[in-house]
Amino acid sequence: MAKFKPVRQKPKPGPQPGAVPCVILVIAGMVLLSLLFWAVLSSGIK
Repeated sequence: MAKFKPVRQKPKPGPQPGAVPCVILVIAGMVLLSLLFWAVLSSGIK
């Protein structure tokens, strides 16, 4: 007969260590885009 082993739940992985540089890159991109839009809008007012 076949032997059945109990199912062991795998621990859920937390945030990966490579996620921090990705978040920093996304935030830096948002800041650069907002500065670009601000420069375009301020140059149109003058």
